[in-house]
Amino acid sequence: MENMEDKKLLNDVKQYISVDFDDDDSLISDEIEIAQIYIDQCCGEEYKTNEKKVRLSSLLLKAIVKFMYENRSIVITQNIKSNNIVTTIMDVLANGN
Repeated sequence: MENMEDKKLLNDVKQYISVDFDDDDSLISDEIEIAQIYIDQCCGEEYKTNEKKVRLSSLLLKAIVKFMYENRSIVITQNIKSNNIVTTIMDVLANGN
């Protein structure tokens, strides 16, 4: 069972992405975890000691989850171009960071 902090974060993210049902909770929870890994890999974890940066990272996390939830793809179909988030993840993985 998830802890209260995880449940609060899930509810905050669901509110941000305008999801008011529980069917996708598992998917959204996975996307939250992936977004947090992405942020930590790109930015390091030192930001977690600065309250203002933690607040900014919370907004960034929600924005990343919203993108992943709404698009569920690595391609933006309107412009047929790669997503910068996916490109960055690929760079992090390729460099072993």
